[in-house]
Amino acid sequence: MSKFEIDWLEDRSDEAVLAEIRRVAALTPDRRLTKDKFNSLSKISASAVEVRFGSWGEATRRANLVDALPIYTNDAILEDLRRVSDEFPGEKFTVAFYSVHGRYSRTTISRRFGGWPEALAAAGIHDRFTGPRATDRMRTQPGRTVSNDEILVQIREVAARLNKSSLSGEDIVANSEISQSQLYRRFGGVSAALKQAGVEQVSHGRRHTEEEVFENLLRVWTHYGRPPTVSEMDKPPSTVGKNTYLHRYGGWRKALKVFVQHANAEAIADPSPSPPKASPKHVNRAAPVKSPTPSTVDPSQAQSANKVVVRPRASKSRSTIHKPEDMRNPKIGLRFKVLQRDLFRCLLCGRSPATELGCELHVDHIIPFSKGGKTTLENLQTLCSKCNIGKSNRMATP
Repeated sequence: MSKFEIDWLEDRSDEAVLAEIRRVAALTPDRRLTKDKFNSLSKISASAVEVRFGSWGEATRRANLVDALPIYTNDAILEDLRRVSDEFPGEKFTVAFYSVHGRYSRTTISRRFGGWPEALAAAGIHDRFTGPRATDRMRTQPGRTVSNDEILVQIREVAARLNKSSLSGEDIVANSEISQSQLYRRFGGVSAALKQAGVEQVSHGRRHTEEEVFENLLRVWTHYGRPPTVSEMDKPPSTVGKNTYLHRYGGWRKALKVFVQHANAEAIADPSPSPPKASPKHVNRAAPVKSPTPSTVDPSQAQSANKVVVRPRASKSRSTIHKPEDMRNPKIGLRFKVLQRDLFRCLLCGRSPATELGCELHVDHIIPFSKGGKTTLENLQTLCSKCNIGKSNRMATP
């Protein structure tokens, strides 16, 4: 049985990263390789590439891409904005849309013109702008120039102003100039910042069990049809936030690896475990049982005593251990294996949660469990909820 894999770049040498850049560029030969496009197709993030080579431009130059860098003049940028606007007049002209079809990155546009709406206005196509305008706080970013000590002082001031002994990240953002992303960059997280400030963190309720954490990750993985990103764990259908995974496993990649290891361990586990045997030490510690003699017990009492001795309830329960294949509901590892094999889509109608809102996938028995079907990889298939309900307990295969 093949194991599950996470699609990321394990070899992080310079040549391996450059080869990955060339591989992704070959997938879009008619367009310049932007960072957004690279992130959507690559096994490594564009930010990691920039850290490695100093800039995205330097990385693409070293990868020997043809026309890696366009002309970086204001007129050239504005001309390219007008070009994309004319080519796609009916599309929603957002910065994300332009990043896919244009030659310049959003950071370049923001740095040159101060923002997306300002760039569109300079290009004479301000009517194409859609979305909310940037606020004064977004433009000035007052928290950027604040030192770490000043941030800790502001956290204590928020606690005193609200008369609270414990705060949440939302409390800090709503009552100060500090953002949660800034707390992550400066201190590693809200919890670490509150700890340094001497303020308790608001309790977020009960701790999720390992099974709940893995079930949630499987649900989100199924929804997207791929390994989810850490930010997607804070969006539906996820019910367990990203911080749970980051704090429990020490990082997102580590959390994914633990999940895959858990799923693999279940998938290759021995389906017929032997019942536990009593150890000799346990037997020796038991109190000795004296057999009654015929001279002290009458026949009816002896018969009653014999009945008690020959009915070992504990041994009976140990001998009835069910094999995984004889249980109706497959374990998470087997379910993940079936969903991944079937590409996270219904085998009857082809629907998938990644492409159709509201689609829910089930792992179904091909030969119904009620008719003797086993819970094995060969007898399981992926169906959407509609097809599964319509199939009922009939033996129908795609």
